[in-house]
Amino acid sequence: MRVRKQGFTLIELLVVIAIIAILIGLLLPAVQKVREAAARAQCLNNLKQVGVALHNYESSHQSFPPGFVSTVTGTWSGGGNDAVAESGPGWSFFALILPFIEQDNLFRSINLSLPITDPANATARSTVVKVYRCPSDTGPTQVTVWMAPANGGTPMPATAGTVTDLASCSYAGCLGGGTPAVYEQLPFNGMFHRNRAIKVAEISDGLSNTIGVGERMSAFSPNGWAGVIPGAATVYSAEHAAKLGQAVGATARPAITQVSVHCRSSGPNAATASPGSFYGPHNNSCNFLNMDGSTRLIPSNVAIDTFRALATRNGGEVIPGDY
Repeated sequence: MRVRKQGFTLIELLVVIAIIAILIGLLLPAVQKVREAAARAQCLNNLKQVGVALHNYESSHQSFPPGFVSTVTGTWSGGGNDAVAESGPGWSFFALILPFIEQDNLFRSINLSLPITDPANATARSTVVKVYRCPSDTGPTQVTVWMAPANGGTPMPATAGTVTDLASCSYAGCLGGGTPAVYEQLPFNGMFHRNRAIKVAEISDGLSNTIGVGERMSAFSPNGWAGVIPGAATVYSAEHAAKLGQAVGATARPAITQVSVHCRSSGPNAATASPGSFYGPHNNSCNFLNMDGSTRLIPSNVAIDTFRALATRNGGEVIPGDY
């Protein structure tokens, strides 16, 4: 007697496939949320390490590091988006705190007396530092510098003598808060500017009420941890410019914004954010480091007056606790 083997009918097989598809559809968003939560946690940990490094630097030097180091060779025109002529070398606070994030060998490989663009510093400037990259930043690990024409106009891609191998950075220092955004105006009211090393006593608003560093991902505006390239411009990435229907370089900010960001007219991740704004890969918010070493998430819909107040070190503002 032949025994008939049991199997799935076509209808049963289709039902099973449909159920599996539904389960996968339910599972994928959950997996993505878990991954994003892990990436956000790693991003916060990066900022915490930067905070510890800044305080160790302060303990050694009795001040926090300057935003970047560069010799000024001209005068500021007074225009909000105008640059100051400078000759470099341009090394940033990210470079100066390398020994305090277990990157002493990289730090010792840098010739700080030479410009970032000098061939002697090629290996250093192109070295990716994990702490300076958010895991959710989809931008390139090495970026090209865009140069502003001497007579004004639209920035251009790097030419001979500039760099195309700058190791990218997902973070930027806080230049201050207010409107209009005059990046070069002195005195500034944030934490990181050219050649200015802020002492703890100068942070009269309190370290826990003062933003030091925040997210500005490479996928939004490609810049490097090494510092400021004199004559360069901060521009949207090709990816973000395309979203706005622009050519890369159509919107640009002065060289100082390669390292420091100004809080002007909108919160982080704003649709109207300029290349010199805080902008991260996390939905509707950015991660920030306070000058006391703590980290916080600030939503995109934060009240602009509150955001500006957090960006200043000595504004005397009263900051609400429910932002």
